[in-house]
Amino acid sequence: MAKMRVRFPTLVLLLGIVFLMAVSIGFAHGEKGVTKNHERPREREQEEHDPRQQPRPRQQEEQEREHRREDEHDREPSRGRSGIEESREEEREKRREPRREWEQEQQPQHGRRGEQEEEEERQSSRQRPQSRREEREQEQGSSSSSRRQSGHGRRQYHESREQREEGEQAQGSRSDSRRQRNPYHFSSERFQTLYKNRNGQIRVLERFDKRTNRLENLQNYRIVEFQSKPNTLILPKHSDADYIIVVLNGRATITIVNPDKRQAYNLQCGDALRLPAGTTSYILNPDDNQNLRVVKLAIPINNPGNFYDFYPSSTKDQQSYFNGFSRNTLEATFNTRYEEIQRVLLGYEDKQEDEEQRRGQEQSYQDEGVIVRVSQEQIQELRKHAQSSSGKGKPSESGPFNLRSNEPVYSNKFGNFYEITPDRNPQVQDLDISLTLIEISKGALLLPHYNSKAIFIVAVDEGEGNYELVGIRDQQRQQDEKEEEKEEVRRYSARLSQGDIFVIPAGHPISINASSNLRLLGFGINADQNQRNFLAGSEDNVIRQLDREVKQLTFPGSAEDVERLIKNQQQSYFANAQPQQQQQRENEGRRGIRGPISSILSGLY
Repeated sequence: MAKMRVRFPTLVLLLGIVFLMAVSIGFAHGEKGVTKNHERPREREQEEHDPRQQPRPRQQEEQEREHRREDEHDREPSRGRSGIEESREEEREKRREPRREWEQEQQPQHGRRGEQEEEEERQSSRQRPQSRREEREQEQGSSSSSRRQSGHGRRQYHESREQREEGEQAQGSRSDSRRQRNPYHFSSERFQTLYKNRNGQIRVLERFDKRTNRLENLQNYRIVEFQSKPNTLILPKHSDADYIIVVLNGRATITIVNPDKRQAYNLQCGDALRLPAGTTSYILNPDDNQNLRVVKLAIPINNPGNFYDFYPSSTKDQQSYFNGFSRNTLEATFNTRYEEIQRVLLGYEDKQEDEEQRRGQEQSYQDEGVIVRVSQEQIQELRKHAQSSSGKGKPSESGPFNLRSNEPVYSNKFGNFYEITPDRNPQVQDLDISLTLIEISKGALLLPHYNSKAIFIVAVDEGEGNYELVGIRDQQRQQDEKEEEKEEVRRYSARLSQGDIFVIPAGHPISINASSNLRLLGFGINADQNQRNFLAGSEDNVIRQLDREVKQLTFPGSAEDVERLIKNQQQSYFANAQPQQQQQRENEGRRGIRGPISSILSGLY
């Protein structure tokens, strides 16, 4: 019994010791996660108090991460895709670690023990290095070794694909630039409509200098087009711009009004006329069936590139310039009451005006706009005293002249080139402008040439074709865009159709190919003493005039080869656009005659 009394307290003591050990072990496990989460703040506090310590782990981590990014950026062109994916996975893993620690802090204490033990097992199985520096070095080594093991084939595939994509992008950008970056071609859609109704329209081409700074010298020149249906009249007006008017289709009667006289002229296709600024005029289409089309070169007087039309009448499209004066001024000007002036000149603007006054004006010119219909009696009266163009011979000082009045300056079976220069016509002499009319037959080519000083604005009157213009690449833009091509010469080409406008800068070689009968109207700016230099053909060929020794030094071939090549073109100015194809067709035709069919026919006979 005494022994049992001695053993029982001992057993209780042992159980108490075991219980205390279990509780202490539990507390130790519970506080382990908190200790891990607070290791970095404690280390930062020790480093702040101890200046002998190394830089803070987070700062060191950020510095090393930055160096690592720079190293990866340097190695990126030569490494494979696997290395890039590994580096991205490492960055994502680093972003996940702070999130895991925050989630662990938010979980209950008793629920984290299993996860902490599992985390310890994972860490021990990975055998991660103790320091983050060693960990990063190991990861860098493993990633670099994996990149090395990825092999030369991956790098080649990656680099070849990049080169292929860059080549496709460069080719696509070059093709897009040829379509979109031709500053010298203006399609018909680039006209802006000024007035339009059922009887016709007036529209103006956009400013040349707004398209590109290469055409700054054309900032004070505008192209205006006027179209009207048969038996119509454009109402009187004047403009603050000089005009050169050319009839491209149909017939017209233009009346010019001066303070002391009135002159009327009958115009036909190819007729041109100078209309000085401030001159009041009106244009009639007297034809019963054919539409009228007129192209005008406008040279503004007041504001470069901008001009305004002033009408004495008011319509739905514009107000009379009399509307700009005050009531008292108008009454004093016409010495009558304002109501009478309004009824006769200005028209009624009040919508509540008397119905009887409105009834007689419902179908008047005010409801039609600036282009109105006229009767046959009115047409006959307007054309009664009209004069025709001078035709052949010396042009008049003020009357119309025809572009075909003189013999063509260049002509053969493939085309004709007519030109009116400032020294031949006094109407365009002070404006320093020439006019050209070019007719190119279907399948023909206007041989490459350039103008010494004139800038030509060309309108496509009829037909279709294409042109090639040679320019010099903008070196500053080339450096800004970092283009790979270093060639300076650039070709600007475009498809031509009726209504298009294109510009030929001085010194820029050009050739024009006609896919159908093509007719072009050109206005030459700075045309005085301009010289046209052809680069091929038997006449007026500047390449042909080079010394034999210079040909030898200039071209890769010998002087004999160069001269023989130049003499191959027998034509001048205009030539066949596809001589080789035509020769091939002719040869095939001759072979066909002696072919199987001819053999069969000869056998029958």
